[in-house]
Amino acid sequence: MVRLDYYIWNWEVVTSRLPEFFRGAWIDLYVTIIGFSAALLIGLTVAILRVSGARFATVPSYAYTQFVRGVPGYVLLLWIYFGLSQVIGINLEPLQAVVLSLAIGGSGYTSEIFRGGIIAIDRGQREAATSLGMSRRATYRDVILPQAIRIIVPPLGNIFVGQLKGATIMSVIAAPDMVFVAQDLIYRYLAPFEAYTAVAVILIAMVSVFSGLVYLLERKLRIP
Repeated sequence: MVRLDYYIWNWEVVTSRLPEFFRGAWIDLYVTIIGFSAALLIGLTVAILRVSGARFATVPSYAYTQFVRGVPGYVLLLWIYFGLSQVIGINLEPLQAVVLSLAIGGSGYTSEIFRGGIIAIDRGQREAATSLGMSRRATYRDVILPQAIRIIVPPLGNIFVGQLKGATIMSVIAAPDMVFVAQDLIYRYLAPFEAYTAVAVILIAMVSVFSGLVYLLERKLRIP
């Protein structure tokens, strides 16, 4: 133990449970990867509807984007975990609820990123693809998206990092992530600074790794 002013630091309570912190960190990463992947699929679909030009598609997709971006992640998680059970009888496991909340909440942001990337591509390229007889799907797959991906990688990386940090709210529904482990330490040993410092250090390390990977991917996709 190390005494600093009036607070006695007790790092032993953290080091003795490092395996639990690492398991909790893996759970945070696991649900983030699945939720983010789903958010990409939903966001891409919504973005294509937004730029389709068809009113029956643009209005609902715009309303969806504004709604999910306006709902706090904490509220969305509680809606999904408790609301679905009480309103329509769907009982989700804590991790399922977290993944669904990340997918829905994140899709509002990824859709705007995809839309920005799509409209940044010169319209003439789309018209050229159409004149060559390419279908709308082939145009997006072979012409628009390969170019847009170079633009959207950095902001999508920021969304992933934000979701990784946001996933730690799962402790409010008793999902066993690293914040849940930290809260257990606090209740047992009254060591809040040590417990939350451990969470912060692990998160900073994880964010640094993934930020580095995004930077390498960005450099690889950069046009010479």
